[in-house]
Amino acid sequence: MAVKSVKERDKRHRIGLILALIQLVLTVVCLGFVLVLNLLSTTYVLIIGVVLLLIWLIVLLTQFTQKMHIGGKVVSLLMCVVLAMGSYFMLRANSLITNITSSDYKIDKIVVVVMANDAAESLNDAADYQFGIQASLDRDKTDQAISEIEDQLGSSLNTKEYSDMDSQVQALYDGEVQAIIMNEGMRTTIEEDFDTFTDDTKTLENIEIKTAVKAAKDIDVTKDCFTIYISGIDVFGDISTNSRSDVNIIATINPTTRQILLTTTPRDYYVEFPNVTNGEKDKLTHAGIYGVDCSMETLEELYGGIDIDYYVRVNFSGVEQIIDAMDGITVHSDYAFTTHLSPYYTYSKGDNEMNGAEALWFARDRKSVPGGERQRGKDQQYVIEGMIDKMCSPSVLTNYTDILSAVSGCVQTNLSDAQLKSLVKAQTEDSTAWNITSLSADGKNARDYCYSYQGKSLYVMVPDYDTVEYIEGVMQKVYDGEILTEEDEENMPETAED
Repeated sequence: MAVKSVKERDKRHRIGLILALIQLVLTVVCLGFVLVLNLLSTTYVLIIGVVLLLIWLIVLLTQFTQKMHIGGKVVSLLMCVVLAMGSYFMLRANSLITNITSSDYKIDKIVVVVMANDAAESLNDAADYQFGIQASLDRDKTDQAISEIEDQLGSSLNTKEYSDMDSQVQALYDGEVQAIIMNEGMRTTIEEDFDTFTDDTKTLENIEIKTAVKAAKDIDVTKDCFTIYISGIDVFGDISTNSRSDVNIIATINPTTRQILLTTTPRDYYVEFPNVTNGEKDKLTHAGIYGVDCSMETLEELYGGIDIDYYVRVNFSGVEQIIDAMDGITVHSDYAFTTHLSPYYTYSKGDNEMNGAEALWFARDRKSVPGGERQRGKDQQYVIEGMIDKMCSPSVLTNYTDILSAVSGCVQTNLSDAQLKSLVKAQTEDSTAWNITSLSADGKNARDYCYSYQGKSLYVMVPDYDTVEYIEGVMQKVYDGEILTEEDEENMPETAED
């Protein structure tokens, strides 16, 4: 009996020690991932490390007792599961951060479009068609696409040039050409004149052309002042694709003074695009068709040659998913209103608790609020302020993997993963509230011809440069380390009524 008892005790010890060893290995692995992820302050990392090692030590000691060894084994087994899951989620989080950061290229989608009732179902079926193309607009991308198509077909294309997008599309409708080659980013602009264009046509071929963008600066974003261009694109697809930018916000951030200035520039601002429009003017929203770098350079020139260091591009589906992953946000509204389209969301004047869909409709609606496009710009700022407030709250750490999953594929930035992590880490070390100030450039309503769509005049907003120059001065205040107050918002020059 004594021999059997000794064998059982030895077996019990071996099982307990094996579990304790596995727990120790997983503890080390988990702490390694904590260090690699680098989102927590040194204090938090030390606390987590001490707690995990104490639990391991207690579990180990219980294996040499007669009464507590079973409980120790249960605790050890549970800890192994927790540590394994924690390591997996941190590995996944690190991968998701890498996916959205350090973007170094942009994509133009050049498409071949025919009428929806056309018999052709593939590019080969349309080999003998006449293709309408732009004579000069975005011609380099068009020529690249034509070259790829000709290589694919093994024959030359029969093309006909048009001076503007309006006449090119009309030629397709009239049967003057059987197909057109166009930048997919122009679709929503075309639909301003041909509102059933998407239903009336179909795409035979989709050609992606990648172009490198300028490398981002290496700035210590936890200490030095920097700017981020926030671009909301008007599609629900691939975030890398060039598209109109319907949200154009410059965030000027001073991490030392905890100041954030959000500057909205109306999407229809009538400006030149450096190195693109050759002195002609266009809507700011169309700059996105030529790439995020074009939008950044346009805004840099508009605001007196400021430097925009980084960008964040978000598509509309991304906003909804991110806010839902945050479990909603609190958003201020200047007015009580109901959206003009289904599902007819209703908002109260003051603070509103919103889910993703409610916040997205709030930021997009310009027909249900006084001020139209001007108010929509303010509402977009309110949504971003709500997201910043929620992101800075400790509660967001409990579902950060859900947030990162929502962000992946919907958000693109040229911030490095190290910079993004350092921003999160700095917030865990210093939870002092950020002082957020919002300003919006203004202008006068007009109609004029645009570089990207010259067939007819479009609605534009002619800049009020008094508001632009005032914003330049407030941006400089942030860089100079000054604390912004309500007066900086209240002293904004007023644009005369149209």
